[in-house]
Amino acid sequence: MISFSELLPNIKKRPTLYLSRYSIFDFQSFYYGYDLARNQIGLPKPEQDREFEDFLLWLRERYKIETTQSWASLILFHSVDERDALNRLFDLWEKFQNREQANDRPSQHNEVKNEKSR
Repeated sequence: MISFSELLPNIKKRPTLYLSRYSIFDFQSFYYGYDLARNQIGLPKPEQDREFEDFLLWLRERYKIETTQSWASLILFHSVDERDALNRLFDLWEKFQNREQANDRPSQHNEVKNEKSR
C-alpha cells in the first residue's frame, strides 16, 4: 500500500480525483480516513507516514500558536479561502521536505565553507 507522503504529489496534481472539493477540510478528512483505514486493517504505519505527522507538528511550531484548533484550521486562518489553504498546505509540505533535506547535508556545506577559508 502506498504511503500518504507518496500519495501527496498525486493529490496535489489532481485534488478533485481524491477529494470531493478543492478544500483543506476535505483533505483533512481524506487524511483521517486514510489513517483510520490503515489502522482498521492492521497495517503498520510506514516511516513516510510518520514524516507527515512530523510535518503537522512542524506546522504548529511554524505558526507559533498553541491552540486546540486543527492543523487545517491553522492553515486556513493564514489563507484567503479553503482552496488557497490547500495550496498553502502543499507549499508548506515542500518547505518542510526541503528543510529536512537541508538538515541531511550539513557536512557538505561545512566542507565547502572549510575549503573557502583555506
